[in-house]
Amino acid sequence: MPVAASHRVAREPFTVTVAGKKRTFPTGTKILIPMLLGMLSEDFWGTTAYEFNPQRDNLCPFHMGFHSVGDRHAGRICPGKNLAIEMLTDVIISVGKARRSYLSQKSENIKV
Repeated sequence: MPVAASHRVAREPFTVTVAGKKRTFPTGTKILIPMLLGMLSEDFWGTTAYEFNPQRDNLCPFHMGFHSVGDRHAGRICPGKNLAIEMLTDVIISVGKARRSYLSQKSENIKV
């Protein structure tokens, strides 16, 4: 999952319990779903869900975070990574061409 949240728009009214109180939301309500809260599910992770444990069973295949470090990414890669690399390459090529053109013009002006 390369994003920290997902979203939906309710197609019908729905009721949920928030802080022990039932609340009803109308059709068209925009819903933000923070994926990282899934990392705190005691139903899935057990009673130690709120404890830091990098050796936790099934952490890699079920980790819902995205924060990659260097080449370590837990199998999740930013969907815009290739686009960003291609754009940066194009910018560097353009700057290189402009620099060579400028230096070429400058050297021609010196010779004259």
